Amino acid sequence: MAIFSEARPFLPIDLPLMRRLTAYGVSLDSATSLTRGIHMMEGAFWSALPLTDLGTPTLVLRTEDSGYVAQFRHKLNDQHAHIVFIAPDLRNDSDESAWLALIDAMVYAAGKRGALTLNAEVDENSDAFVLLRSCGFAVYARQQIWRLAAGTATNTADSTTQPTDLLRIEAASDAFSISALYNSIVPRLVLQADAPPETDRGLVCEQNGRVNAYFAVQEGRSGVYVQPFLHPEMYDQATAVHRALLAHLPRAERCPVYVCVRRYQDWLREPLSELGFEPWSSQAVMVKHTTARIKQPLLRPIMAFERAVQVAGPPVRAKIQ
Repeated sequence: MAIFSEARPFLPIDLPLMRRLTAYGVSLDSATSLTRGIHMMEGAFWSALPLTDLGTPTLVLRTEDSGYVAQFRHKLNDQHAHIVFIAPDLRNDSDESAWLALIDAMVYAAGKRGALTLNAEVDENSDAFVLLRSCGFAVYARQQIWRLAAGTATNTADSTTQPTDLLRIEAASDAFSISALYNSIVPRLVLQADAPPETDRGLVCEQNGRVNAYFAVQEGRSGVYVQPFLHPEMYDQATAVHRALLAHLPRAERCPVYVCVRRYQDWLREPLSELGFEPWSSQAVMVKHTTARIKQPLLRPIMAFERAVQVAGPPVRAKIQ
């Protein structure tokens, strides 16, 4: 077992270490890894500068001859934080104690920034899944990533229709409707540990003044990542709206498209398969709470008040002359 110091925030002197270890890391954030890859150097560097916060805190754990690095994403005062990566992967290093120390440090740092949970997306057959379970992470949802190879989206087009008409780019005025759709689809347990995804842009399907489908789209040099939210009433139109989605993604000609389907929307597998998507990976969405909830926050003040009354004694009435 390697001897290591306490985990600390990333410093510019750690750049060589991070550059060396990034290739051996494991991603716990599908949206980031599938659109940008595990190349978090820029976020780590900016996080080390004073008065700069891009929402990518990075931690380092130094050993005698090497070290470990980890990064999570979180915007100040958001309720949820998400682990981006840890390096090296457990497959490349058998010392679990370093991982445990980094995870504890991330939980503490996320809580200090205002996050109530720290989340991760993990392959259930991996060593990371077993380790996260051992240190208090619980499975809140399961998801399947579907992949469409680059350049194959045009093969799904139907020349007899105009698929782009089914969807439009979201507007600021859609925020309430999208939130209502999200809350109606996502189970209560997941709502406690997750929030509507922030995207580069989103696409909505509005019918009769109601948003019945929403696609959160994130694009990067490595791929396009989509999270669909379809009302069950859209069952018969699911293939059509996904075809419309592809028509709105010009980058699909140059890079693959990934669609993340949570278990509670498992019925989307059939339309994705019809359009040429193939299963890519299965993951568990794991969550650890950073702070304990106070069930009786007013108990201590009430007890203190009662003690104060007892010490002071009964009120003294002034005699009226």
